[in-house]
Amino acid sequence: MRLSAYLKTGTMIAGLAVTAAAAQPAWAQSESSGTDPEASAVADIVVTGSRIRRPNVEASTPVNVVDAQEIENIGVTNLIDAMARQPQVGLGASASSTTNTVAGQGLATLNLRNLGASRTLVLVNGRRHVAGSSGTSAVDVNTISKTTIARVDTVTGGSSAVYGADAVAGVVNFITKQDFEGVAAQAQYGSADGPNTYYGSVAIGRNFNDGRTNVMAAATYDKTEGLYRHERDYAMSGLAYIPNPNKKSPDDGLPSFIMARDVYTNITNDSFTPVIVTPIGGNAAYSLTFTPDGKLVPFDRGQVVVDGNGRPQKVSIGGDGFKFSEDALRTPVERYGGELQMRHQFQPSGDFITELNLFAEGKYFHTEATSQRENGTFAGDVEGTATGNAYRIQADNPFLPSDLRAMLTAAGVTKFDITRNDRDFGIRTYESVYDTTRFVAGVDGAFSNGWRFEAYANYGQTKSEFTNFDRLQKEFYQSIDAYLDPVSNTIVCRDDAARAAGCKPLNLFGAGVASQEAIDYSYIHTVRNDITRQWNAVASVNGELFSYPSLFSGTSLPVAFAAGVEWRKEYARSVPDKRSQDALIFQNAQQITDGRYESKEIFGEINLPLLADVPFVQYLDLTAAYRYQDYTTTGGDSSYGVGLEWTVDRNIRFRGNYAKAVRSPNINELFGGGSEGYSQIEDPCDATRLNLGNAASNRKANCAALGLSPDFVQSTATRPVVSQGNPDLNPEEGETLTLGVVLTPSFLPGLAVTIDHYDIKMSDVIASLGWRNIINNCVDSPNLSNPFCTSVSRGADGNITKVLNQVLNVAEYTNSGWDVTASYRTDLAKLGLPDYGSLSFNAAAGFLEDLTYDPVPGDASVRDEQAGELPNPKRRMNFRVTWDYDRVSLSYANQYLSSMVRSNQDPAGAYEPYKAPSWLTHDIRAEYRFDKFSVFAGVNNFTNEEPPQTPFTWTGTSLNTGFNASVYNNLGRYAYIGVNARF
Repeated sequence: MRLSAYLKTGTMIAGLAVTAAAAQPAWAQSESSGTDPEASAVADIVVTGSRIRRPNVEASTPVNVVDAQEIENIGVTNLIDAMARQPQVGLGASASSTTNTVAGQGLATLNLRNLGASRTLVLVNGRRHVAGSSGTSAVDVNTISKTTIARVDTVTGGSSAVYGADAVAGVVNFITKQDFEGVAAQAQYGSADGPNTYYGSVAIGRNFNDGRTNVMAAATYDKTEGLYRHERDYAMSGLAYIPNPNKKSPDDGLPSFIMARDVYTNITNDSFTPVIVTPIGGNAAYSLTFTPDGKLVPFDRGQVVVDGNGRPQKVSIGGDGFKFSEDALRTPVERYGGELQMRHQFQPSGDFITELNLFAEGKYFHTEATSQRENGTFAGDVEGTATGNAYRIQADNPFLPSDLRAMLTAAGVTKFDITRNDRDFGIRTYESVYDTTRFVAGVDGAFSNGWRFEAYANYGQTKSEFTNFDRLQKEFYQSIDAYLDPVSNTIVCRDDAARAAGCKPLNLFGAGVASQEAIDYSYIHTVRNDITRQWNAVASVNGELFSYPSLFSGTSLPVAFAAGVEWRKEYARSVPDKRSQDALIFQNAQQITDGRYESKEIFGEINLPLLADVPFVQYLDLTAAYRYQDYTTTGGDSSYGVGLEWTVDRNIRFRGNYAKAVRSPNINELFGGGSEGYSQIEDPCDATRLNLGNAASNRKANCAALGLSPDFVQSTATRPVVSQGNPDLNPEEGETLTLGVVLTPSFLPGLAVTIDHYDIKMSDVIASLGWRNIINNCVDSPNLSNPFCTSVSRGADGNITKVLNQVLNVAEYTNSGWDVTASYRTDLAKLGLPDYGSLSFNAAAGFLEDLTYDPVPGDASVRDEQAGELPNPKRRMNFRVTWDYDRVSLSYANQYLSSMVRSNQDPAGAYEPYKAPSWLTHDIRAEYRFDKFSVFAGVNNFTNEEPPQTPFTWTGTSLNTGFNASVYNNLGRYAYIGVNARF
């Protein structure tokens, strides 16, 4: 990084530390013990990021800690919304996110450093947890009960040497309460001007056998109602980029696209009635529609958008176009479950084992989620077949109103085409049901020589069922081709075979006029059943090898060591129903995924003190870890890490860590059976995009080589995108270097500041590039002889007909930045103020320097620099101040996201505006504590800040939400009230 950039970043860091005097809310780093200089004697513990027990909570790898009280202070009812506040957690990890796909509703997965959920390892009490998403390693963290959590440790940086594969970006370890006794219960209700949230939990714990046995049982219920576009004005703004009508040439200095409001499709009616595509009797295309009761009326297209060459687009400003008002912004989720923990301490009488404990955990969670999306806009290229994007209607269709029939007869038209949104037949829904079970049993204890041991077995299973309301393509087109049977004088399906199969004629000419039996013939609920199973067994020992005297001081330096073996088996199977496999429906063609793998691993870790109690060195130690893993799919590989920690004195400590982490491909990446979806492709060779991208000269030359003219206009029809696995994948590797400092100044007791710089480089990245990257990289590369063009098919007219989106080892990722935290707590009396309790200040910030994706390493023409573009802000901060006095607690918190641009690859001035402004929200909370219970209330985003209005990236269509719901909280003001009880 350039010196000026270091100085700029350093200034911001200093400003944060001084003005906030603050830090991680209880994102308190592991150094938070330094806030209490009296607390120096603590028991040996295991810090996440190491298997070695130490007499302090210090580690060379940064460990962020969120405790149970901080989770409660945030006011959310699920863990994912609490974790999403950490700057290290990628944006999009929120219950506000929705997934309008066949599967995946209601899942809450963590994504550290925005490197993907597959590169974040989630543990519970240091042990693996079965995935919530079939065929992946992504854990649904909302199946971890909030009521049993004691704290959450987050280790950023490669940790595969300690914990195994998937820890490329880091580890999130959920630590549950141990030896809990009594009853703890919580109930909470919240509302956000529409969607409500409900939460209830109870935990019961008891000690038996003179405290040697502890049993804890917990139950949780959680419900979040859905949020839909029509419930938020800002989501109905019709915000979109449109071609600049004044743009006449690439070099005129004007933006290619400008922002407009009230932009809607101008070829489909918002009242669900047909729009006639075919010009008839002097009426232009798209000029006639129908009332809900079937009367022919003019269709108001609004102000049709045109590009700089005067070519009309399929969108307009204003008019009667379809507005997608029922799309889900927030997925409704209902969840319940229970957990059981047991621990029993034996009393060994032998001389070999001095401590022996039996532990067990069991859980079951049931989750139901339903999202929805408006039905497709059937408009575009008319092919007159069952795969066309408009409906072809015969002039003798008996459902036609008489005035239209007369018009067709006068014009000599025997068939015509219409567009229609079919919401009145049933909105497209995505229902997901998950059942997660997990069991752990094991022993731990100590040998007579002081060494400790642990051995356990872990089994987990997630069963999922996904139901999708969809259309049978052949049956639908049969049912809309109706005629009047001259024999029976009844309206029937024209095709004899279809009639014999039960076809019922479907009336399209009106809203809500179709018969239910016709809808039932053409529409079905498809079903996909998934199952994921995980088996895991681990045995390990740790203890002191020997000790030796430090140079110059003679202080005893204990050398600690940990080692173990691990076995793991993963299995996943996903089975779509037969109609989905045979591509008989509108939504997707999906194939069966069935795969498994096993791994056998050995690991070791050593902590080697180097020096202690000499001038400028209170303590200096070295930590090293190594793991070898052998997979049945990808063979053998190794991970390692080395860390150095230098404590100068009680005021300052330096730390550094280097790690090489490995991730083997998961089951979906290896054995994914393939699925076919449809997307509204943005062809880079279209005249409106020919001069965009970061290699416009390559794009123009390659598009010409494809035989496309500079004024080529792409079809607006949706095109199939086929995604599938790749059994020939290799593991991907990540290298992480972290350097940091911890400040606990003695002149200001209670203050702790941490500053860490991280640098991550990943190679052989396993990725599905996505249709946009594939088609753009194809023509932005120096020539057409590249791996991307082999995945793009074009028809004789030059239009893209299909994109193959296969998983490949093709890319590199680089990611670097700064993490800063600070915390300060003091009694008001110590500040010379009246003795009215204490104040605590907490803040955390993330400064992103670089996030670069290289799909073809070494080829700068296709490099994607993502830092500062949606959804990767260069600065993220949160802050909380809390006043505690006697039974009262009051707090204020805020969250900040810096401004973000649409894309760093766009040429300067290509889009106007190109930037989403910064975003700041404010929260307040109050609590009053009685003897055995407390009541609390709060308001998140109490100023009701709306998300920045940024056009959706599908340029030129009405498929926009007016903001990025995966980045910004889309609820608005959220108020909650609740009660905690403890007996």
